[in-house]
Amino acid sequence: MSSMNNGRALHLCAGWQHPWSATAPFWDGLFQDLRMSCSHHEDLDSGCEALAKEDHDLLVVSTLRWTMANNERYAPQRAQWAYDIPPTSRQAITRHLQRGGALLAIHAASISFDTWPEWEEMVGGRWIWGQSSHPPYGKVQTRIIQQDHPMTRGVADFQSMDEVYGHLRRSSASKVLAESCAEGGEWMPTVWCHEWQGARVCYDALGHNMASYSSPEHRRLLMQAVRWLVDSNTSSGDPS
Repeated sequence: MSSMNNGRALHLCAGWQHPWSATAPFWDGLFQDLRMSCSHHEDLDSGCEALAKEDHDLLVVSTLRWTMANNERYAPQRAQWAYDIPPTSRQAITRHLQRGGALLAIHAASISFDTWPEWEEMVGGRWIWGQSSHPPYGKVQTRIIQQDHPMTRGVADFQSMDEVYGHLRRSSASKVLAESCAEGGEWMPTVWCHEWQGARVCYDALGHNMASYSSPEHRRLLMQAVRWLVDSNTSSGDPS
């Protein structure tokens, strides 16, 4: 899996309080510009079944699906949204990465799949209940702190409407490329990359809704992220 042309992406996009499916046109346009195809799956298990049946270059996960067992305030939502990722779906994602596929995890993907410890290893971090948090949705400033990586090279600092996830548990092996700050808040790592068993991974904590993607610089960042993730001929960008 080393070429952009005719590459294939699979997008898992479902979850509570996030209009993931509304972002499909954004991703379609981005992948079209990259000469890649993308299929969108709101049924996570059927999406993982498709992932298992055919090779894909990239898996994009923008979901908010977890067991919802951590707090009773989620009890009214459990019947519709509670989710414990089954072994077959775990296996499909694992095999995708082990055979050379890449992973782009977006926003609440760090909350998702809470019963699967390996998911945190793959993403390079996780939302920790009682530790992690985010200010109210609003204006967010994002600054690039690593300009020499293929994902961020030439990308300018930008402003968007979003949520800033903060105080996530992050792997020390990950490389932070960008930080974000809500009005009156503190700067938090929001874009990082690393490798899991040789597979390239990027996490972007931004992306609450379409307004997050209205920034041309955010789109450019994601476009270059996909290039880096999919094209093994692109340098790793690791620090020397």
